[in-house]
Amino acid sequence: MHPIVRLSVFCLLLACGSAFAQFPPGLTSSNYGGIYRVLQNPSAVAGSRYRYQFIPAALITTINPTAFRYLNSNDYVYTARLPYSNQLARDLRSVGSLDGPRTQTVTDLIGPSFLLSLGRAGGLAVHTRLRSSLYGRGLPKSLTDAYRLGLYSRALQSADGPLDINLSHDSHLEAGLTYGLVLFDASWQRLKVGATVRRIVGAQRQTLNAQGTYRVRPDAQALDLQNVLYVAEYTAARQGFQLQRVTGSDYGQGWAYDLGATYEIGRRTTGRSYNTETPMNDPRPAYILRLSAALLNGGDVRYPDGTIITGRLNRTLNQDELERFGDAPTDYLPNLAGSRSGVFQPGQSPLPRQVHLEADLRVARSFYVNALTVRQTGEFRPMNDFYVITPRFEDEDAEVALPISLIGPEQRVAVGASIRLGPIAFGFSDLNHFFDKGGRSRSSLFWVGVSGWVFTRKKD
Repeated sequence: MHPIVRLSVFCLLLACGSAFAQFPPGLTSSNYGGIYRVLQNPSAVAGSRYRYQFIPAALITTINPTAFRYLNSNDYVYTARLPYSNQLARDLRSVGSLDGPRTQTVTDLIGPSFLLSLGRAGGLAVHTRLRSSLYGRGLPKSLTDAYRLGLYSRALQSADGPLDINLSHDSHLEAGLTYGLVLFDASWQRLKVGATVRRIVGAQRQTLNAQGTYRVRPDAQALDLQNVLYVAEYTAARQGFQLQRVTGSDYGQGWAYDLGATYEIGRRTTGRSYNTETPMNDPRPAYILRLSAALLNGGDVRYPDGTIITGRLNRTLNQDELERFGDAPTDYLPNLAGSRSGVFQPGQSPLPRQVHLEADLRVARSFYVNALTVRQTGEFRPMNDFYVITPRFEDEDAEVALPISLIGPEQRVAVGASIRLGPIAFGFSDLNHFFDKGGRSRSSLFWVGVSGWVFTRKKD
């Protein structure tokens, strides 16, 4: 076996583990991913397939099968709406979790973004995003079912046990500038590097911690909470998209950076077949194996003073009280007897730093197999490490990818689909579960985006 192929197989075998993708697989691994790929590895802006690319808007969000019952539902972007109120948990009903029993819902709104090629060696990208994520642990399935189905549901079963809940919602607006450079370019190998600087504004954080015991009584349509000690903290809710309000001193601000490198091995090609006579300045895909590494989310955010609510809860909730508590706990708790309010100082908080390691093997004309592992580093680790293998077919005007993930300790297999047809790209990370009506607590990542571009390649 050729040593390059042997190395490729070894790198792909590394991608076996338990986790879940938090990004649009297929788009971010593609040679035609453009800005989508730059957001995952800044070095992708150097030697891009595009002379320029423009994305007016794109949406990446957690979706549950129940959300599609109502085509006009706001649940598609509910995680993005959380920063504009003190609500914290309503999306657990309609959106669900990417990685149950852990709570994990995300929404990224990509705003106007632009990529520009700077000749053979360089590239530049400007991008904007609204990022919102809800993470947590300790939510018993019986409690989640009671909230989602209703205490009056015939499908609800009696249950009781200890309660230890931790929920955290973080969101911010950001504008980023990426620059990439081809450091070395020869007939058999290429090295690209890139860096991104991001300015973060309008940052908000909400947390809820509660410990005690609970009991679900469907026969009485009641939920008993006993000796529940709770602590809720939140900074100011954003009041709209007005710049002067979003960037005011009431919200967190900070700086972040991403670093990336890409090393390609293989003789230059025309992009569809191997051709040793292709000119050296042809920017089309030109590798047998592509190895990439990136460090994302370096930096931190400094938050202003916020509100803290503490107390002890002994109460029996009916359906109406359960919904009011679940929809907006930080609104509900201050009205309880024994609740105490004060001021807390969150200070400076690190971003969830990640290391991305990727291997992309060209198997045949326009057919690739991609392996990606993402490791959480640093102090703040809200997500699990994860691995994804993605076979894909790619061409200039169309692309199909099938990301395969192994999720959680149970090693559950999730197979998604990513499709690009001309300017439109869309997909799901877990098709099987999305169409499983019984899996209300589990969700799939959904994305859709529109872009326009001009290629840089020469005519054949």
